[in-house]
Amino acid sequence: CRAVLRRDASAASEQLTICYPDQSFDIELACGSRVVWSGALRWEVRRDDQVLAPTSSWRSTCWVSDGDCDYLELEIELGAGICMERRIVLARKDRFLFLADALLGDQPGRLEYCATLPMAAGVEFRGAKESREGSLCASRAKRNAERRLATVLPLALPEWRCDERVGELTATSEGLELRQAAFGKRLFSPLFVDLDPRRLGRELTWRQLTVAQTLVAQPVDVAVGYRVAVGKRQWLIYRSLAPKANRTVLGHNLSSESLVARFDKKGEVESIIEID
Repeated sequence: CRAVLRRDASAASEQLTICYPDQSFDIELACGSRVVWSGALRWEVRRDDQVLAPTSSWRSTCWVSDGDCDYLELEIELGAGICMERRIVLARKDRFLFLADALLGDQPGRLEYCATLPMAAGVEFRGAKESREGSLCASRAKRNAERRLATVLPLALPEWRCDERVGELTATSEGLELRQAAFGKRLFSPLFVDLDPRRLGRELTWRQLTVAQTLVAQPVDVAVGYRVAVGKRQWLIYRSLAPKANRTVLGHNLSSESLVARFDKKGEVESIIEID
């Protein structure tokens, strides 16, 4: 099985190509003629120190392509009654890639997740010194300089490196590695990749938001919310991990399963993709 997510038809467009036969998963991201990452996306899931191997093949459960984005949803069954859902959003006007895995189970335990994106030749991840975001940079041999291709934000991790809980985003010999761990029934691991060259280098921040249901804050294995700000642009991301319900995040009421949205100039939430 193969899927192509593309921002537009121009030669300079961002394009994400994935191939997911059986249990493997190959992925390639290109920004125009420049390939950012390419190869097998390797991942490992553990529950209570036991490695969970796939017990099914990847299957596509949802595909949306409209004026706002290309959206693909996949899932694969793991052992111990856990399903992993992979959701990918390539936003057209907003020029970002949202790539997220969710581990969904019905019994509590210690969940550990690790995924490695295969960086293309000549592309490196440069992590910020004090915070956990970083830049994907390509070398320019003739000019002895680097070109910034994208900014990567690990939304489920604390922004500042002084907070060592939860996990880490680092460059390894295998590629760009994201690690997370939590105790609970479910775990959500998202990456926000800013692809707009006009925003590269601008001030940015992200926050994990409180999600409330009947005025009670929900644990992160029930539902999660994030606010992302880059320059003057801001986005809201919500994901229900338990069965969907009427919940509130950042004053926005939701009964859907997931939402990726932008804030307009008036501060109103404007949906990019919402899954009921």
